[in-house]
Amino acid sequence: MRTIGLIVIGLTLPVIGARALPQQAPAPAAAAAVPPPGPGLDLINERCGFCHSTAQVFQKRRTEAEWAATVQGMADRGAEVSPEEIKVITAYLVKNYAAVPATPSAGATKASSHQ
Repeated sequence: MRTIGLIVIGLTLPVIGARALPQQAPAPAAAAAVPPPGPGLDLINERCGFCHSTAQVFQKRRTEAEWAATVQGMADRGAEVSPEEIKVITAYLVKNYAAVPATPSAGATKASSHQ
């Protein structure tokens, strides 16, 4: 009986010890990339970091219309940006963080070529 108890303890201690170790989440690849320089970046760093981290901005990918709506929405919520600055920020985000267009699947391409 004592041998079985020692085996159980020997098997459970590593599991308990592993749970006690701090868990490290891998750093997202997008956060490690340095944003390209430009006047839009300067404005984002100056105006957007009051409410959220600028890393949040650079992790997103959006269309031109989505970026325009997002930046305007932030201005509507109180971000201190002029209409001209909104244009500069939006242009920067569209140029550097645009959504990648979806490519049609092979099935959709074949179906559309038969019409």
